[in-house]
Amino acid sequence: MNVKGRSDKTGERLQLTSVVDESEVHGREKDKEDILKMLLEVESSDSPVSVIPIVGMGGVGKTTLTQLVYNDDRLKDVFDLMAWACVSYEFDAFRITKIILEAVFSGSCDYTDLNMLQVKLKESLSKKRFLVVLDDVWNEKYGDWDILRRPFLAGKPGSKIIVTTRHEKVAKIMSRILAYHLNLLSDNHALSLLAQHSLGTKTFDVRPDLREIDSPREWEGVLNSEIWIAEEKSEIIPALKLSYQYLPPELKQCFAYCAIFSKDYEFDKSQVVYLWMAEGFLKQSQEESLMEELGNGYFDELLTRSFFQKSSANTSRFVMHDLINDLAMCVSGYKCLRLDDMLKDNLRYKISEKVRHLSFIPRYYESYDRFSSVNSFQSLRTFLPLSYDNFGLYELSQRVLLNVVPKLYCMRELSLSGYQIYELPSSIGDLRHLRYFNLFGTLLKWLPESVSKLCNLQVLILEDCYRLSKLPARMDKLINLRHLNIADTIQLREMPEGIARLTSLQTLSKLIVSKSSGLKINDLRDFSHLKGEISIKELQHVVNVQEATDARLTNKSSLNKIRLVWSSTFDDSRNEILELDVLDALKPHENLSSLEIMSYGGAKFPSWIGDSSFSMLTTISFRFCKKCSTLPTLGKLPLLKDLSVQGMDHVKAIETEFYGNVCDGESLFPSLENLTFENMSQWEEWHGLAPGAHCAIEIPKLRRFHIRRCPKLVSLPTFRFHH
Repeated sequence: MNVKGRSDKTGERLQLTSVVDESEVHGREKDKEDILKMLLEVESSDSPVSVIPIVGMGGVGKTTLTQLVYNDDRLKDVFDLMAWACVSYEFDAFRITKIILEAVFSGSCDYTDLNMLQVKLKESLSKKRFLVVLDDVWNEKYGDWDILRRPFLAGKPGSKIIVTTRHEKVAKIMSRILAYHLNLLSDNHALSLLAQHSLGTKTFDVRPDLREIDSPREWEGVLNSEIWIAEEKSEIIPALKLSYQYLPPELKQCFAYCAIFSKDYEFDKSQVVYLWMAEGFLKQSQEESLMEELGNGYFDELLTRSFFQKSSANTSRFVMHDLINDLAMCVSGYKCLRLDDMLKDNLRYKISEKVRHLSFIPRYYESYDRFSSVNSFQSLRTFLPLSYDNFGLYELSQRVLLNVVPKLYCMRELSLSGYQIYELPSSIGDLRHLRYFNLFGTLLKWLPESVSKLCNLQVLILEDCYRLSKLPARMDKLINLRHLNIADTIQLREMPEGIARLTSLQTLSKLIVSKSSGLKINDLRDFSHLKGEISIKELQHVVNVQEATDARLTNKSSLNKIRLVWSSTFDDSRNEILELDVLDALKPHENLSSLEIMSYGGAKFPSWIGDSSFSMLTTISFRFCKKCSTLPTLGKLPLLKDLSVQGMDHVKAIETEFYGNVCDGESLFPSLENLTFENMSQWEEWHGLAPGAHCAIEIPKLRRFHIRRCPKLVSLPTFRFHH
């Protein structure tokens, strides 16, 4: 389930971002205008809210059309609030209400009681005209709909709810309005749409040669293929099967594995690649690229072939269309089992003891009974909860951890993400084949030492385990570990020195510099494959500049986001000159895109910060660097979009050095969109381009400019903004 909200009319409009564009309404112009007319009408009705059902077969374009309607500017001044929720098979009033409420509030909420959620949503909708989209509804129980709709009755007359569904019965249950039926495109419109996407024109007249690409015999071969013969009780469109049939073998197995994802589940690209890697799908030879690069290529190929598509609610995540999802289930055979489907009357496949991959939607309390049959799947390789949020509200019976999970000896991919787990049994170390272990958001304080026995482990995810304070001492035994994600583990104070021997690491989200026997800054020397982002903390423990030089950050071209953090305590033990030299020695590669420096104790910044060679930098943040009295030269960085300066107590004035040498007519900060100064207790003056100069400072793309808690600031230059 996913959602994208929109603020009220006084704030910034947030559109539902979609992978479709306006060309895809081709042939649907009348449908779009008809639905818009229904939305813009204010009916005289007993109920303040009208439900508009849109009915059509799967894949006909209900969601695409509704997205285009939702984003139409004509709705901009009509509705005070807008929200979108994808419902699918799991019609859960609590979950849907919560997501809509969070869209209205533009943030998360922690209510665990449906009544409280509905009270808050009712208050938010009261006397406001809203538009809510409930996409892909299957539930035919009036009682469930009656519970969900109660808060909507508080809205202002003219409020609307769009419901998309495949079933006429659903439309009749949810609305007294006649359903709007979306029919198939005509042959001419379908051909024109194909031309639009392939040639950018509405016909094939400009490319008559395309008609001769294949011989008639080849087309007849496609036409007469057995793939078009409909299997009994099969609802898979034969054309989709044909698309699968022509996939290379390596892509077929990767796609079939994705049957483990339930409909409308949004997945990360990296998550899918890690799972494929754990299954051994990404074979590499000495000459080939890294497995992850191979997996990224496979993923991109499936994306370009439309087996995957970008999520309309979150463009950093991906989904499979319902029909593609059905295809994945069809081709996976008995290997993939979604536990929730076992309870469905329309189960279309036999449950076999040879099941390899198991997924399920987490419940707020997971009983032992739900998983008691899992041990009968002796060859199970995947145990994957599919959480639709990251709130970590789920409880898991201790019997599952003690009596089910440790007996799955063939397990390769194990996720316990989001569960309120305080301790793992030491028997977890018996899962010797485990390659992917996801403990995101759990309440673990430490991992058992037996985890060090998992010598085949490739991915260990401990992100957001905010109670975690200790890692296994013998982590050096995890010789195949490639990704160690320990981001947002705020209680973790030290890391075992054995991590230095895990030279295959590509992800090391955090390094805590030890004062004694733990990991040191120079241990980064041999991590030649590091990529992505890293936070290096407790840098005040670096007492030798050579140690910082030996970290060789300048050689790590794939490490593009770096956070450098010293202690927030500024006492006599801090050495301003040493810290300047250390920061200078930690110069990263010029591919850097994001730099954050926090609690640095030097009196100035080294010359590499702001140097024009760092032309890829898009984000810079200086936080609580209390000893610095000047800012580096940043005005000429061509791609810098976000700049934040906070808590720099020694800065009294921003001088012309901040801009760099500016030629006549040249813009400063050519790409800067967000600029923030905050908690600058001694800041008094902000000078212009030159002393006494009257020309305004032009920042052409600036959209957000904040100055907060700067009590002594009295002098500002003149700015010229284009927005």
